[in-house]
Amino acid sequence: MCIIATLDPNQFGHWLLVILQVAFSLGFVIFVHELGHFAVARLCGVKCEKFMVGFDVGGLKISHKWGETEYGIGIVPFGGYVKMLGQDDNPANIAEQVRESQVAGSAIETKEYTGPDGKTYSIDRRSYLAKSVPQRMAIISAGVIMNVIFAFIFATVAYKIGVPYNPSVASGTAPGSPAWRAGLQPGDEIIQVGEIVKPSYDELRGSVMLGDLKNGLKFVIDRDGERIAKTLTPEQGTGLARVGITPPSSLELVAAMPVAEGSPAAKAQPPLMGGDFITKVDGTPVESYSEFATLATQGLDKALSLTVRRKALLDQSKPNGLHKGHKEVVVEVAARPLRSLGLVMQMGKVTAVQENSPAAKAQIKPGDYIDRISDASERAATGDALTDPLTIPEDLRRMAADSRDVKIQLRPASSDADGRQPPTEAIVPLRKARWIEEPIASNDPVSVPALGLAYRVLNVIKRVEPGSVAAKAGLEADDVITAAQIVLPESTKVKLEDATIEFGSDQSNEGSNWPHLMTWLQRLPEGTQVKLSYLRGKEAKTTAAMAPEAVEGYYAFDRGLTFDWIRETRVADSWSQAWQYGRQETIRSLGMVYRFLNKLGAGQVPLTALGGPVTIAKGAGFSAFEGLGKLLVFLTMLSANLAVINFLPIPLLDGGHMVFLLWEGLRGRPASERFVVALHTVGFVFIITLMLFVLSLDFGLIPRNL
Repeated sequence: MCIIATLDPNQFGHWLLVILQVAFSLGFVIFVHELGHFAVARLCGVKCEKFMVGFDVGGLKISHKWGETEYGIGIVPFGGYVKMLGQDDNPANIAEQVRESQVAGSAIETKEYTGPDGKTYSIDRRSYLAKSVPQRMAIISAGVIMNVIFAFIFATVAYKIGVPYNPSVASGTAPGSPAWRAGLQPGDEIIQVGEIVKPSYDELRGSVMLGDLKNGLKFVIDRDGERIAKTLTPEQGTGLARVGITPPSSLELVAAMPVAEGSPAAKAQPPLMGGDFITKVDGTPVESYSEFATLATQGLDKALSLTVRRKALLDQSKPNGLHKGHKEVVVEVAARPLRSLGLVMQMGKVTAVQENSPAAKAQIKPGDYIDRISDASERAATGDALTDPLTIPEDLRRMAADSRDVKIQLRPASSDADGRQPPTEAIVPLRKARWIEEPIASNDPVSVPALGLAYRVLNVIKRVEPGSVAAKAGLEADDVITAAQIVLPESTKVKLEDATIEFGSDQSNEGSNWPHLMTWLQRLPEGTQVKLSYLRGKEAKTTAAMAPEAVEGYYAFDRGLTFDWIRETRVADSWSQAWQYGRQETIRSLGMVYRFLNKLGAGQVPLTALGGPVTIAKGAGFSAFEGLGKLLVFLTMLSANLAVINFLPIPLLDGGHMVFLLWEGLRGRPASERFVVALHTVGFVFIITLMLFVLSLDFGLIPRNL
């Protein structure tokens, strides 16, 4: 489930410019590819009858003929072609190609050609078939070579202009993930992943997605000037492999949607605005998101006083309409009470333990079950157990602030099915938790920073709070939640991509879980309701719509502030350095495509990670919004994709033509028509099936589940 933002009508002009940039850029990449074929064909003396960007289906095109070649733009924009005399993209049409070349050869100088049947034909010397196998190989490979050359040109120019990127600074880690277990902290910067030095966040994600799931990836982390080397092994569930590092949040609010509708931040006075940059929290200067999170965590139950640096607005009274400089504004953002349905769920097993944490020192292990947690310090008024697995992290955070210890009763993972092995008890000193770790993925466990462990929360009800909305809806202990439907208030402008959450089975890594639902409910507008589907025994039931209610004494971390990502720019100081950056970017892009295809074949990358023309256009559009440098780097990647994929040994693609030419060079004549038709049919079915599949992904007919 995700929130969909709507387009600001005031940005229509900007959007139109971006669309034109994308259309021109994608068309230029196709033009470059076909230009390679065209230029080498002309150099080899081949008559080129057409040069088309796009396909002129049904003869629909804009074209003009200069000399012997018709140049044009076809109505279908996905591709292009060069039509040479005696050449057909379908190798099965060899007989037709020979006949075409013979007709032309009746009036012009001819050349002997051996057909697939072993017979000798007299064909036009300027036809494609009349050229030697090495010449035809050069013509076919020229498109791919031009894509590689221009990928390098795009990248070089991009880095001379300046390429915006998001640095690999962790704003947090996903509970239980490899990065979480290794003890990465908010504010840590990844300065090397694998062989990439100073990777962008996109490069980090790509390296992890295609990383070694057995031996892991080398990470070098900068923490306040200290370099820490770690080896993190990506983990793969149903989607892409990940290590659990969250994106690099800045202190600047997003321009389009700085605050979430209905949140305390949306009600703040004076109002917060897009582009506001937080400089102080309760009068304390902050320089990073991690510092902001630390201060915000310490005052969950209080209003936050935020000092923001605001860009000066347009001043219509000024002759030039501008008012230079910035101004500081102090904004009060109220606390956000935690909302609940009144359900206490059953706690599952411990799924992960952080390195060097209190839990690790107490020898708590993944697979153990926590039966009871209570205050073990001398100042404890009672020995009452903490029972709600969703509020235990906050309870222990508060206890840690008072330097208290806890008594944990464990049932080890080695217990038999009847639990006959006696539970063990451990007195564990808590560590001060400087931030809150919320679930990120739909099935993340719950993290307890004060202990350094994460545990599963089951979708099974342990207790229903008396008088709560859940009690009024008739829910009971031992009911199993199977799904939840979010019902937004009619007045809201918020839109959800999917308002129904399907729960996975207990302890599994598939589907959503209860912590995911409750985390989302905190962020949705007031008035949001939820309908729960559940099983009571074998009977399936559904509740009426329930509105979550505030829980006394507990507060959410998220107050509705929407932070932009950190952005930096990588600019070459000279053309020589730009050449170095461009070469590295091109090699990395080519290698990334090859590794992607390799991992796709091995099953590490799911087929739903593929994208079609709509995905490509969206990617180009997002890049264009960030500037010409970013768009050129995207075109570098696109050109690398086109080069590698087009050279795969699949009929209809340039690589397929190269295979047939190699066969002809070895035998001295083309492959038999029956053999070519059989392979071509297989290739045609594969290409059409692939196109239908990626278009279904593009239009959401097949869920990606990444």
